[in-house]
Amino acid sequence: MDAASLRHYQEKLLKRKEQVLAAMAHLEKEKQELLGQKHFDWLDQAWDENEMRVLERLNDGYLRELGKIEMAEGRISSESYGGCLACHQPIEKARLDAFPETEFCLECQDLRERFEKAS
Repeated sequence: MDAASLRHYQEKLLKRKEQVLAAMAHLEKEKQELLGQKHFDWLDQAWDENEMRVLERLNDGYLRELGKIEMAEGRISSESYGGCLACHQPIEKARLDAFPETEFCLECQDLRERFEKAS
C-alpha cells in the first residue's frame, strides 16, 4: 500500500478513535449521573440498574472497537496494514474504506463468522 493511502487510513482511524473516546466519555458522564441518583421506589431502582447494564455493554463495545483501532494503527506503523491476518492477501479497498480497523478480508471474515455461529 502506498504512503498516501496509509495516511488516508491513518487519518480515518484517528478520527474514529476520537469519536469513540468522546462517546466513552459521554457514557461515563451518564453513568456518574445515574450513580448520583437515589431512588426509593424499587421500579426506579430496577430501571436504573437496567440502564447501567446497557451503558456498560455500550462501553464494552467501544473498548473492543478502540482495541481494534489501536491494533490497526500498529499495523500501519509496522507496514503490514491492509493485509488479511488469515490469508495474507490484500483486504478489499471498499472494505478498508468502510471498516479501516478490519483485520480480515471479506472471505476470511465470512468464514470466521460462519465458524462462530456453528460453535
